[in-house]
Amino acid sequence: MDVNDDVERLVERIISEKGIEAIPSLINLLTDEDEKVRETVLQIIYRFGDTARPILLQKYREHIKMCQQNDVVLLYLVDILSDLGETSIKKDLYNLLSKYDDESAQLVIYEAICKLKDGEKILDVLAYYLLEDEYREELATQVIMALSHVPTPRTIEVLARAYRDERFTQDIKKDIVQAISMLTMKDPKLWDHFEKVADQKLISEVKAFTR
Repeated sequence: MDVNDDVERLVERIISEKGIEAIPSLINLLTDEDEKVRETVLQIIYRFGDTARPILLQKYREHIKMCQQNDVVLLYLVDILSDLGETSIKKDLYNLLSKYDDESAQLVIYEAICKLKDGEKILDVLAYYLLEDEYREELATQVIMALSHVPTPRTIEVLARAYRDERFTQDIKKDIVQAISMLTMKDPKLWDHFEKVADQKLISEVKAFTR
C-alpha cells in the first residue's frame, strides 16, 4: 500500500472523528519531513475554509508570542491566513521579516503583504528581487506570484522588463504571462499601459493566455 495513501486516510480519519478540532493536530504536521504529508495537510486545512479562521488565528498568536527564529509553522499560518484575507495579521508582517534568514521564507511574508493589499509599499523591494538580486533566477517564481497581487502600472513595467531578461527560463516567462493576465483582469485599465511598455511577443502571449 502506498505510504501517501496511508497518510491521506489518517488525515481523513482525524477530520471525520474530530472535525474542526483536528486543525491543531494538523498544524503540528506542517513540520513533517515528507513534503507530501505537508501538502496533504495544507489541502485539508484549506478545505475547512473560513470556519478554520478562529483556530488558525489562535495558533498564529501563540507562535507570534513564542517569537522563534525561522518558525516554519508560523510561516505556513501567515500564508494560509493571508489567503483568507485576514487583515489583523498585517501589523505583524513587517517585523516578522527579521525573524527569517532565508530569502524564500521572507518572500512568503512579502506575498502575504501583497495579498492583504499592501503590495505597493514593497514594490521596490520585489522589483529588486526580480531584476537585480544575485539569486533572482531561483526567487523569480515566488516574486512573480507576489507581484500578481499588486495591480499597478509599475508592477506591469517590472514584469515586462523581467520578461526581456534572457537569463529567465521559458517556465519563468510563462509565470510572467500568467501574472500579467491576472493583473489586467483585475484592473482592465492596466491594459493600455501594458501595451505601451511591453514588446509585441509578450503582448501576443498574454492575449493568447486570456482567450
